[in-house]
Amino acid sequence: MMLTNKKNKNITLMLLFLSVVYLFICCLIFFFLSSVVIDFIFDGRVNLSREVIIDIIVVSAIGGTAGGLGSWIFAKIDERETSKSPPSDRE
Repeated sequence: MMLTNKKNKNITLMLLFLSVVYLFICCLIFFFLSSVVIDFIFDGRVNLSREVIIDIIVVSAIGGTAGGLGSWIFAKIDERETSKSPPSDRE
């Protein structure tokens, strides 16, 4: 069973931008929390210096861009393949 987007069949650049922003925010939260937990477990204190925060932002930007762009490219490929092939009956 394949999930389909019934509301919006077109994969637009706005959808790409929104997915990159969404994944950036998710990665930012995840890496921030994991950095705090790892510092607390191994050092017993939390180190949130400017360098650590910049590293978290850079890694989140890379992860968000790669994830958003990759999912957008695969959605465009899927959109192109579904428009080329005729629908098949499953009966």
